[in-house]
Amino acid sequence: MGGLFIDILVGYLGRAISNWWRALGSKKWPSAEVIVTADSVESSGYGGTKVEIVYSYRFRKELYTGMHTQPCFGSESEYMQNRFPKGRNFVVRVKPGKPEVSVLRDDDQTDVVLQHFSG
Repeated sequence: MGGLFIDILVGYLGRAISNWWRALGSKKWPSAEVIVTADSVESSGYGGTKVEIVYSYRFRKELYTGMHTQPCFGSESEYMQNRFPKGRNFVVRVKPGKPEVSVLRDDDQTDVVLQHFSG
């Protein structure tokens, strides 16, 4: 049982660090408003629970899609699914020269509660 907890913790930390690393250099990237195009999907496996948020956005008149994966513990997954329902708008940063790469940054969001739950 303790090994399972460690696997979940290590996987969660890996996903959280990956999200942080991707967002690290993106503060000066241009922003784009996105729309969630599908219901958020919760899945479980190595690293515990995660919620996948699929979205689309326009950048320089071109249409792109992206996905944000958020590691979650307990009720956080329900919160994330409710926070990003289909049709919801939020902001991402778009990588200059590679507009197909986008990153959700917590500090770009207006919902303070989101910042509390992000990893």
